Amino acid sequence: MNNVIEIKNLKKVYNNITTVDLKSLTVRKGEIYGFLGPNGAGKSTTMKMILSLLEPTSGEIDIFGNPVEKNTEYLNHIGSMIEEPSYYPNLSGYENLLVFQKMIGFDKKNIWPTLELVGLAEKNNRRKLVKAYSLGMKQRLALAFALVKDPKILLLDEPTNGLDPAGIHEIRELIIRLAKEKGLTVFISSHILSEIEHIADRVGIINRGRLVYEGKIEKIKSNAWLEIEGDFFSDTKLKEVLEGTGVTDISDKILKFKNMDNEETSKIIRQLVIAGYPIYRVERKKESLEDIFLSMTKED
Repeated sequence: MNNVIEIKNLKKVYNNITTVDLKSLTVRKGEIYGFLGPNGAGKSTTMKMILSLLEPTSGEIDIFGNPVEKNTEYLNHIGSMIEEPSYYPNLSGYENLLVFQKMIGFDKKNIWPTLELVGLAEKNNRRKLVKAYSLGMKQRLALAFALVKDPKILLLDEPTNGLDPAGIHEIRELIIRLAKEKGLTVFISSHILSEIEHIADRVGIINRGRLVYEGKIEKIKSNAWLEIEGDFFSDTKLKEVLEGTGVTDISDKILKFKNMDNEETSKIIRQLVIAGYPIYRVERKKESLEDIFLSMTKED
């Protein structure tokens, strides 16, 4: 699979403090890449260096196989939502994009299809001035600014900030559609880890400027266990039933076991039922992406 973004030995140093130190990072064509990290980890700084808004202290950023410092032509193929655009509050969304079109020269015919794509082309919104927009509508307009020049790569920094659950769902579905139907490569940072878990093909987790993991979410080594809920009381009989089963935690309501296959699970449940313990729930559980993220980025 082709890499459309490649970062090699990238460093950014401010006042003798290294804020970004990425040995390697790759984003593949047509994928959604989730860029995760706590505040101050270096996510936005990395994105700004990709966009040539900041100059790296050292290292290399290749877009479509070409170093960014040699040719800024690549910027014509990147749409970004890093900081909120400067809107004209007394103009409509269409008029704002028209001003943008005159500044950078993309095809004017892209404006209405883009507004339709982000949900701002309905009749009641067409003439509405941006100063009357809700926060969610402004987020959609910011996304329209990123999409209107028909880019091949989309860089999004916290695109669902301030949205309600319905708005978050809409933006999430739109991002998936852009990647899967239109073939866009999406590089997205977010603190809403559950959203990244739902949409990303791969993730990079950055902490203190360094990449601590890169790869598919499902390949992140995570703890998994079995939980059985029922009425239990700690006595000699229960200890005899559970002997050799790999039980890790016992309470009056929950038994926790190391992860096991279906045959072993069935055997334990059968033993508990025969011993007279009522069972209400059996569930396999594993660490969420948020659990893993917090573990990888915790302070020493």
